[in-house]
Amino acid sequence: MTMSDAPPRTLADDLRARSDEALVVLLRARPDLGATPPADIGQLASRAASRPSVLWALDRLDTAHLSTLAAMAALEPPVSLDGLRRQVDADDARIAAMVARLHASALVWGRDGAWHVVREAREVLRTYGPRGPYDGPPPVRTREVDDRRHRNASAGTVMEVLQRLEHLLGSWGESPPPVLRSGGRGVRDVRNAATALGVTVDHVEFLLDLTESAGLLARAPDDGAGEVWAPTTLFDTWRDSPPAARWVAVATAWLAGPGRRVRTQVLRVLSSLDGAAYVDAEEVVEAVAWAVPRADADRDDLVRRTLVEATRLGVVTLDALSPAGAGLGLPDAAAVVEGLLPSRVDHVLVQADLTAVAPGPLEPAVRDRLEDVADVESRGGATVYRFTADSVRRALDRGWPASEIHAFVEQVSVTPIPQPLTYLVDDTARQHGRLRIGDASAYLRSDDPAELEALLADPTIGPMLHRIAPTVAVSTVRHEVLADRLSTAGHRPVGEEPGGVLRVRRRDQRRAEVVDAGVRRMGDPAEAVRAIRAGERAASLRPAGGRDEHQGSLATMAQLREAADAQEPVWVAYMDQAGTRTERVVEPLRVDAGWLTAFDHRSQRVQRFAVHRIVQVASAP
Repeated sequence: MTMSDAPPRTLADDLRARSDEALVVLLRARPDLGATPPADIGQLASRAASRPSVLWALDRLDTAHLSTLAAMAALEPPVSLDGLRRQVDADDARIAAMVARLHASALVWGRDGAWHVVREAREVLRTYGPRGPYDGPPPVRTREVDDRRHRNASAGTVMEVLQRLEHLLGSWGESPPPVLRSGGRGVRDVRNAATALGVTVDHVEFLLDLTESAGLLARAPDDGAGEVWAPTTLFDTWRDSPPAARWVAVATAWLAGPGRRVRTQVLRVLSSLDGAAYVDAEEVVEAVAWAVPRADADRDDLVRRTLVEATRLGVVTLDALSPAGAGLGLPDAAAVVEGLLPSRVDHVLVQADLTAVAPGPLEPAVRDRLEDVADVESRGGATVYRFTADSVRRALDRGWPASEIHAFVEQVSVTPIPQPLTYLVDDTARQHGRLRIGDASAYLRSDDPAELEALLADPTIGPMLHRIAPTVAVSTVRHEVLADRLSTAGHRPVGEEPGGVLRVRRRDQRRAEVVDAGVRRMGDPAEAVRAIRAGERAASLRPAGGRDEHQGSLATMAQLREAADAQEPVWVAYMDQAGTRTERVVEPLRVDAGWLTAFDHRSQRVQRFAVHRIVQVASAP
């Protein structure tokens, strides 16, 4: 289709004269118009001129285009380019390009020399007035960054944030903190997490918000606390995914969160620096302000916060857009990040000081088992684990025999196992289980009568115990309370099942259900344009008179069968279950049992229509 030579009288006439390609450009620029394909051009024009849609489009104009549109709104329609030149401080080519974009976005309609601003836009911008500048955003001073150092810093930050997220969610999975009545998180829980991760409270709040937006953390029902914060079922899948895919998932969720438009613009400004670092963050603030002048009142603060959060996340490193951040939004984003990160390893280097160094990200199975028997001492490109009596005892509590600990460490270590580690495991295993606790409310059993004698003489523990045998004492308090008192006094009792079997303490990982945010995906603009054109054709074939002439189901079925036999398209007026009347051109395939099966030109697929809801039929030549 080509543009008509006659000037349009309305926005609908302007849109009707546009090519399919121009309508696709419009729907891409203003996707809200095609969320549900309009029935025809008239409905498309009505949506494009509505106040909510116009405000959405205005919010996405930069200062140059917004100022140009404001200048056009201040002039009497139709607006000529000569009159616009007196209001806009830009050359003719720049003015023509800006007007062309405003026309493509359906904020103005008409022809060269006779432009009209959409009424809602004219009313909103009545007091805005020409402002500028029109030639682009204010410059951002830069400094060069060594490429190798930049890539290494990017990879290190990506690995560090993934490790922190795993540790944070893993610990909250084992001991979920309660949800406050206000729906938030407790200050003590956040501070404890900050201490464990070695970061600030504000940093932990950011990580928690990040995991919640990524669907990795949510509320879960709890018998005692009512609700607790726990990792979702998605966390296990995410944790076992490759590191690059994990980072892209959380970074994408961060970018798509509240303030998305401003965050995206910050990355665009940094991307325009071609790998250089900004010198002054306030210059980035000014550049973003030029690009999104109608953003919320807290825009500038959001830009500053975005730079801080992007640095924590690894999207920005050394004050420059990182290679990982530059790939966000691309189809091969995970592959870009994968190229920065070290490969996964399945081994560690056990050292004489009772540490084990993982020279890269460990395979999930190795990592999970190693974290049973050793504590993480430091994270980074190389994670350091430390073996202690408590960490070995934790493995024993979870059902590891000493022989399995020895075998596992020997299997994953590429260095000889030092004797101190062997002695540590054997000594801890020898003492493990000597002191056992169970329910009486609780009972305490020791293989060594002298040890039990000492406990009975302890003024803090003795009053809770009553000896019933040389090696057995019972207590009136619950065994959890007794175990806590014994641990505080420096003892390490082990739980015992009925029959004297050691109680194995498995990891109790709480999980919350993933909440579907219900985000509606935009359809293909090209398909929406085809539907609009089909609606236009159906409107053009509407029988004269414009009134529905229902002939009854039998007559309708006979007419539809004739069209199916002749393989001819027909025009139908159809009333759906909601009472909405639509007009379509269809090609009947068969009619049976009160249903019409036909190829629908609007949806471009075969559909079924209830015959009793077809209120009018006409031939469609």
